[in-house]
Amino acid sequence: MLRFLPFVCWLAIFPASGQVVVREIPAVEVRLVAQPDDKGRKVWHTANFRIDLDVSLTADELKRIAQVIESTAAVIRQHPLPLYAPPEGRARVAIFAEDADYEKAGAVAGTAGFYDGRRECVMIRGKSLVRGAAGRSRLPAVNDEDLVVHELVHLCMHGVNRRMPQWFIEGIAEYFASAHLGAGRFHFTNPEMAVREHLRVRLSPDRPDLALPPLAEIAGLEDRSWIRYLGQLRAEDRYRAYGSALLLTHYHLHGGRERFEWVKETLEKPMVRGDAVPKVDLTGVEEALIRFWRPKGLTLEFKRAEMGDGDPFGE
Repeated sequence: MLRFLPFVCWLAIFPASGQVVVREIPAVEVRLVAQPDDKGRKVWHTANFRIDLDVSLTADELKRIAQVIESTAAVIRQHPLPLYAPPEGRARVAIFAEDADYEKAGAVAGTAGFYDGRRECVMIRGKSLVRGAAGRSRLPAVNDEDLVVHELVHLCMHGVNRRMPQWFIEGIAEYFASAHLGAGRFHFTNPEMAVREHLRVRLSPDRPDLALPPLAEIAGLEDRSWIRYLGQLRAEDRYRAYGSALLLTHYHLHGGRERFEWVKETLEKPMVRGDAVPKVDLTGVEEALIRFWRPKGLTLEFKRAEMGDGDPFGE
């Protein structure tokens, strides 16, 4: 069973807006239990996860990654929306030193992390996470950990992902990543500031201007077409699609009770085979986002993304 945090973190949902008010949430204490090696891979168990890897980590590095994993699960478990629906038993998180092994395991080439719903696991490209002479990460440690947060959100929402449009699945993962302070600590008191800084660090560190794909380009995508869409974009522009998804998700979580309730009801509605993924009315939404975010430090422009050379996730 998932261990609860020592205090109730989600204090209230304002009846008028659906706004979530929370304290800073500390990291969960983790206990790592070594297991027998599996085909040359080190294996560790935490309370809720199996972590296997073939990368060299110090004890502190391993504990910090495990702390991010368990803390992300704990935060999702306590969220007022019914997001927490992980696979049964210990869900697997696998970290790969070599890209070839990462891709052989089922991850899409060129990605930094991959959630595989059929295998009920998360795969992490070691060179995007682990710091060292071979394949040094270009991001600060907290940003590398945000990759883990993003993929863990997918894994913890395993049972409800199919009920939601892909923009929400990706957007809510980035929403939690934006609230992550590092080492498994989260803060949701000022989500606008967190979202703004999250996007600017990744896309526009020196200017408030931010060009993102139109919402209509991403709103109709499902999991496979999302991957195909990203593969058509230039490598340096792929994260912009996540930016659009994040802003559309924030709009639904913090843009009024009606939108919040739509998310809640969609998450709770049983999925029947053949059901279409729910769609949202985007009329006027881009204009509303531009007006909302300008005084908060983001000057948004929604325009068609430039396509790459047609080689999906080619480097």
